[in-house]
Order: sequence, then C-alpha cells, then structure tokens
Amino acid sequence: MNRPSAIAAAALLLAATLRAGDAGAAAEGEIALSEVAPPPPSSGVDQATLKTAAEGEIKRIDTARASRWKGRRVLVSVALVKADDAPVSVTVNATLREAKTGTMIAIVEGRARAEGSAPSSELKKQVANAAVRSAVRQIPEALAK
Repeated sequence: MNRPSAIAAAALLLAATLRAGDAGAAAEGEIALSEVAPPPPSSGVDQATLKTAAEGEIKRIDTARASRWKGRRVLVSVALVKADDAPVSVTVNATLREAKTGTMIAIVEGRARAEGSAPSSELKKQVANAAVRSAVRQIPEALAK
C-alpha cells in the first residue's frame, strides 16, 4: 500500500471508530456524554473533573419530560467556557446533538459561584461541578421545546 492510500485508510478507520464510539455511548441510554473539551489550564479545573460530574448528572436525567426526543439518541458535549477567581465562578456550556445525524439541538449554559472563601483547587472543582449540574439539569427542558 502506498503512503497516500495508507493515510486515507487510517483516516477512514479513525472516523469510523469515532462515529462508532458516539453511537456506542448513546446506546446505553437516550442521552449520553459524547465529549468534554479540555478546560484552559488557568481555570484550575481538569478535564476528568468535568467528565465525572457530567457523567453522574446525565445518569440522573429524567427523560420523561423530553418526550419529543423519545426513541432518539442525544449526545452531550461539555465545555468550561469561563472561570474566575474573585469570586470563584465557572460557566459551562453543554451542546446537545442528535446522535444519528449530528444535528445540533440546543446549547444550554450552567453557572455557579462561591463567595467569601479564598480560591482553592478544591473550591474551584466544587464550583465547576455545580456549574455542570446546572447545565445538565436544563437538558430535559431544552429537549421538550
């Protein structure tokens, strides 16, 4: 196999693997976490913290209110879009898209802040968890529209 063909084959394999990963994630339930964008290093929050929080909150979603999307799989992508130290505050966006077509359905925003405490890495993680919770809890309402 020549070099351009090998590169093309590798690209196709990667695309198929990524697409299968999305579909497999959503097969477990109607709503599944697709990806978590790496937060900026200055935020003091790591990607694993956001992922753990998002997965936990997505498992708690009551899909009964999202009857319009019944039977369809929805993928959620999470990104920390803003983090401040005084007061400690975090803003998270969750993008919802249909698994089959990739069509964007909605973007929901969650915010959280803590005042009166000196910024610490643990406090930043707790505020980030609260912001993720705030965003994810809006998903059923966004899917009901």
